[in-house]
Amino acid sequence: MTPPLVASPPPAPSPSGPDAGVILPPNAPARWVLHTAEWVVDRPWLLAVAAALLVASVAGRHLLDGWRHRRHADRARLVTVAPPPEVDPHSAAALWANLHGTLTPSRPRRLLYGSPHVVWQYTWTGRQLLISIWVPGTVPAGAVEAAVRAAWPGAACTTDDQAPWPIPLDMPAAVGGHLLPTAAEWLPINTDHDNDPLRALMSAGSQLKSDEYACVQILARPAAPRRAARARRAAGRLRDGKTAVPAIDPAAPLLWLIEAFLPGRTTTRSGGQPAGRRDPGVERDVRAILDKTAQPLWTIGIRYAVAKNNHRGGSRPQARLRGIADAVASSFAVYAGRNRIAHRARMAQPVAVLATRRLGSGFLASTPELAVLAALPRDLAVPGLDRARAKSMPAPVAVPTGGRATKVLGDAEVGGHAVALSVADARYHLHVVGSTGSGKTTLLVNMAVEDIRAGRGTVVIDPHGDMVLDILDRLPASVAGRVVLFDPDQPNPPTLNPLSGDDPDLVVDNLVSIFGNIFAKAWGPRMDDVMRVACLTLLRHANVTLQHIPPLLNSAQFRSAMTVGLDDPAGLSGFWQWYDQLNPALRSQVIGPVLARLRAFLLRDFVKRTMRYPRSSFDMGKVLDGGALLVRIPKGQLGEDTSKLLGSLVLAQVWQAATARASVPADRRRDATLIIDECQNFLTLANSLDSMLAEARKYRLSMVLAHQDLAQFPKDLLAAASANARNKLYFSVAPEDARVLARHTLPELDEHDLTHLDAYTAAGRLVVGGRQTPAFTLKTRPPKPVVGEATVIRQAAAEAVPAQDTSAIDDLVDRFSARPDDNRRSRGKSAPKANT
Repeated sequence: MTPPLVASPPPAPSPSGPDAGVILPPNAPARWVLHTAEWVVDRPWLLAVAAALLVASVAGRHLLDGWRHRRHADRARLVTVAPPPEVDPHSAAALWANLHGTLTPSRPRRLLYGSPHVVWQYTWTGRQLLISIWVPGTVPAGAVEAAVRAAWPGAACTTDDQAPWPIPLDMPAAVGGHLLPTAAEWLPINTDHDNDPLRALMSAGSQLKSDEYACVQILARPAAPRRAARARRAAGRLRDGKTAVPAIDPAAPLLWLIEAFLPGRTTTRSGGQPAGRRDPGVERDVRAILDKTAQPLWTIGIRYAVAKNNHRGGSRPQARLRGIADAVASSFAVYAGRNRIAHRARMAQPVAVLATRRLGSGFLASTPELAVLAALPRDLAVPGLDRARAKSMPAPVAVPTGGRATKVLGDAEVGGHAVALSVADARYHLHVVGSTGSGKTTLLVNMAVEDIRAGRGTVVIDPHGDMVLDILDRLPASVAGRVVLFDPDQPNPPTLNPLSGDDPDLVVDNLVSIFGNIFAKAWGPRMDDVMRVACLTLLRHANVTLQHIPPLLNSAQFRSAMTVGLDDPAGLSGFWQWYDQLNPALRSQVIGPVLARLRAFLLRDFVKRTMRYPRSSFDMGKVLDGGALLVRIPKGQLGEDTSKLLGSLVLAQVWQAATARASVPADRRRDATLIIDECQNFLTLANSLDSMLAEARKYRLSMVLAHQDLAQFPKDLLAAASANARNKLYFSVAPEDARVLARHTLPELDEHDLTHLDAYTAAGRLVVGGRQTPAFTLKTRPPKPVVGEATVIRQAAAEAVPAQDTSAIDDLVDRFSARPDDNRRSRGKSAPKANT
């Protein structure tokens, strides 16, 4: 069977054959092109449709970009960054690498909402420089703060929930522009600098006057994947000997038509540069592009503006503003490398443009490039820039954040959550040190108010007077029945007898130790002996007070009545026998120093009113079991020595009540707090502070020891507080104190941090579950709102003081005390009789 014949296509005519020069009919593609062209020509309205579609696409893209920006800008915040004292040059790269992950959305969100961008700002208001980050509302500001602190652990961040304008919008005169690279965006700028590359920019900004403003913005968002791919393709084209961007050949369409209509014709195109010796500069560019694109890539924009408020008149400021703006723009010349940021595009309304913080197409930059453009200055001295005063350290997770049986101390600087001390851990005592105005008193006021409101026993000793007044203003009237108020301004103050107590020896030891420590420069063995014997002699009788010591030493009749029955020649009896044998002059030398200091104390009107009666008007044990004792003893009103003596005597009574808890089962002892401001003035008891702190914990008495500096403490007291007051809160202190206190806060916080803490900011190291935690920083809370019930509390405290009558001992004093005026009157009456 013969196979079917298949017609083969005619051979193409040879260009040199007999059919050379003959135009053949068009092939199928050419015919389709001709028919399409004819169809379009017959319908000219299609051109209008195409133009409309083009305009609509451009307008739609513009509207979409505007909607995306408004969505990101809604609820935007401004994070102000205060640089640490020393800046690591590599830290900025860590920041932007972190932010690249934070700002990169998922593919669906990127296609719908676009990628958010942040704005790094250098803003000058006059000579003051602020460095800040504008954070869109769709990005958590906490994530940006965390990235800043991770890059610069010593930096301080402050977040403003409503981002202000970089420059006020009502500036009448302003100059500004954009900065763009001069070469292709995929070529890198110089990122290797021996010195701070921001130095020129900082110097340009320092020229401003008080009514001038300047701002430099670096806007950045993660680059789109196609833009990064285009940069990598550029490197490949250069490596193949082509141009980085495909060239547009105007003859290409004509050649295509010739090939379509003349299929027999073949045209020869140059396929690139002939192989040969390659330019070494191209190889360097290829390596530079590949190195740049190997890093996370960003789309960035750089803007600057300088403005002046010339409402007050004067010469036209445009020339000066242009000069400053040129200096700002020229400062970016330091980044010149294979590429340079030197092309300047002027802006018609620079202040308004910077206020929008909108990023357009921008240009490509790698993370290392962005890190040298948007970073913290490395120079130690930068004009107008306030650096972070101390590192912000996070509170350990184990530290309580509040709840039942806790005492809130403030809020963590990192995270902003509450920081509290459990009541059980407060028994390890709290040592508070801070210079004047650092926020120490505010902390003590808040602690006292919280304890009193919670029904915990509270004793506050205030040698200045303001702290107790602040506490009273913030207490509700419901606690009035539990408050005992020692105050010179109180009309009916409570009474307290320092000679009362279950153990006479302990009472006398504390009393003599108090006088001996307060008057240490003049106190000697003889004064100690006289004071001790006088107190022990009085305590053999009931209803005695300090008011009875002077008549005991001065009145022989009163002394005789008080020493009846003494039969210990080696003890009290022997002393008084020796004392009675002294001549008046020698006796005055023995008792004069004691009486001088005792009278200076007892002659104060407030002291006479509070220590005149033998019975205390309140039970100190009940105070520790849920009451409140507020001791206001201002030194300016009572005198320094009197204030010290009163505070020490109150402390002695508190300690006696605490030790009396030994007879109470441990599980029935209620927690109480003793807050002592300027504690070095009152830690004068016979017991050492070491033993007091150790025993107080067993009795569930939490002591808060507050003072201003370590020089106020003797070495033994300082060592005791350092070892046994295990909870530490240090406000800003002097450098010499910081060297000592830093031993408790290292390695988290060093000497520099302790000396540069802001007001109401403290370095804390707390005990949690019996174990000390690492150091951290916290901000104390402002004082609680004023309640306004202080008058009610004062009235209730005055009414709670019962009336007392004088004792039989007072009657003896009145009967036997010498009265020089009466003696002189009797001698005056007898003289005339002698003359007659």
